Amino acid sequence: MVFYPCQELIARDAAGTLSKDDVKDIRKHIEKSRTVVFVLHGKPDDTDEGFSTSGGSVCTFKQLGRLAKLLMPIRDEKYRISLVMCYGARCRNVRLNHEGMIPSGELASSFAYKFFRELCGARNIRMVAWTGAVSNDGDLKHTCENEDQVLYVDKKQEVAALQNSPQKQQIEIEKAALLQRLKMSNADFGNNVMMKFANNPNAAPTNEVERFALRYIPYSPVRAQWMMNLFPDRNQTSNYGKLIYDFSGSQLVITNRYGATGGVAVNAELYRGGLI
Repeated sequence: MVFYPCQELIARDAAGTLSKDDVKDIRKHIEKSRTVVFVLHGKPDDTDEGFSTSGGSVCTFKQLGRLAKLLMPIRDEKYRISLVMCYGARCRNVRLNHEGMIPSGELASSFAYKFFRELCGARNIRMVAWTGAVSNDGDLKHTCENEDQVLYVDKKQEVAALQNSPQKQQIEIEKAALLQRLKMSNADFGNNVMMKFANNPNAAPTNEVERFALRYIPYSPVRAQWMMNLFPDRNQTSNYGKLIYDFSGSQLVITNRYGATGGVAVNAELYRGGLI
């Protein structure tokens, strides 16, 4: 097994410091390796680019495909590629439930598939990637976020962006006018109305002030508690989120390795057919 930090190699390639001898040495190691691991940072809302630790763009899926073809000699034995990239296998529609069947068009929108598509016609490969934030321990055992954790992170980013928005100013004006008209104090609104939905985000509103509270809660002081209760089953596990991409002859097979409770079965085929 060989690991290659994509950020360093792509930077050296772009700067012209990745010499022919360097490439020759890397190709020699890769040709003898059963598994090749590409390490890159990803974001849930970007399926075209990989990122550095600091958050800057490192490469597109096309550039990573070019690098992989440069470093991986043609051989008969199938390469096993591991794309260790947070959200690498996640589709463009980040809020799609990735525990169930995924439409082929969505499967084709992920960074992982687009990288695989660049490479599979030129090299004999089988690749794994993950739908959530992925990490590994010293024994190289990977863990991946489940759906609630992915959606929680996405919601946190969305809500954080609202706090300095024009919508925030407008809804505060609406709130002041509503409470004045109903002769309700901020304390009553916060303790008796907002906490109802912070503790039970799926509760049904029964009157005007509760309907407003549901609109206001992403801007409110109790938004953190509301989001945690909105996605209660957050965790990271070793048996979750792994998709396997395999291309032999003209046949592409995409499999969900572990499945999910309430979702697809273990080793469920998400797609079988030609390249998407």
